Amino acid sequence: MKKLLFYLICVSLLSSCGKNERQTLLSPMIIGNVDDSKLVINDSFPIGDVRRYGVYPNTTIAGSYLKAILEFSSGGSELYFPEGYYPINLNLVGLSNISIYFDHAILGGGLSIIDKANASSSRIAIKGNLKVLDKIFIRNSNNIYFQNVTVASDTVKNLYKNKNRGVSIYSGARYLKFEKLLIQDTGGDSLKFYTHIAAALQVHGWNNNPEYISIDELEIENAGRTALYLTGNNHLLKKVTIRNFGLGSPKNMFGLEDSNPGDETEFSGAWINKCNNCVIDSLSIKNSMHKGDYSIHFGIGQYSKPSFIINVQFLEHAIKMPLKDDPLTNILVKKVY
Repeated sequence: MKKLLFYLICVSLLSSCGKNERQTLLSPMIIGNVDDSKLVINDSFPIGDVRRYGVYPNTTIAGSYLKAILEFSSGGSELYFPEGYYPINLNLVGLSNISIYFDHAILGGGLSIIDKANASSSRIAIKGNLKVLDKIFIRNSNNIYFQNVTVASDTVKNLYKNKNRGVSIYSGARYLKFEKLLIQDTGGDSLKFYTHIAAALQVHGWNNNPEYISIDELEIENAGRTALYLTGNNHLLKKVTIRNFGLGSPKNMFGLEDSNPGDETEFSGAWINKCNNCVIDSLSIKNSMHKGDYSIHFGIGQYSKPSFIINVQFLEHAIKMPLKDDPLTNILVKKVY
């Protein structure tokens, strides 16, 4: 009854309750042509094509050289990775105004977009079709765009010979946009390799939680632990599909920000916690593996800034699973079908 009354009050005060303001994502600023003469190895390829600088599929490249290529591209030509497998980690550290086009490229390692010496990474565009075999990690960075990204597992091609570690959007991340994000077969067994992985997609960060995360289409399939852990402010997720979760082990897990100790070991399809003024248009949770503890875990939040799930659907075993609902939650569900 308390939730119903709260919902009716919000409907009558739409101008101030449940409002999700957005701003246009800032694109990379292209200053002009940048001199790449010190990096050129094969000038038969155009400026920006990584083969021009000696980066080819199935070839190991030193991290320091990759760093030089990324720094050169800041404010200049868009980098182009042709189709193929690249046994590398790609780290954008304190860099801005970079656009990279992946033509069905695969990274054997991870993609990191983070700050350096209090300088955030900003105005980064990841275009085309990219597959990552380890993890995506974002921290203290803003205005980041992803077109079509898949995080998948391949224990042969993965640089660490393990399953992937999902996507972590961490402290200080703001204004991120994914058109399509697919996360498949995330690891989560007792190996210390997965110590800090509590969810296939975890949006978290103590006292500096991410803000304005937008995802048009999110799919999470076969998560080793919780599928989706969402904290922060002003997020908009349009279509979320979750299929199977809780397939791993809670052993050797580290605690999770903004949660009570031990809660991270209870695996859910979706765990929404300290999430204020957020909207999920459509959420579908399917569980055919009979694993996990809860279909949904509703955590606490600010009553004055409610978050809404417009439509939620439960399929197969998820229909029978319990729901964990904190008495101080601010999450309202409009329709269950």
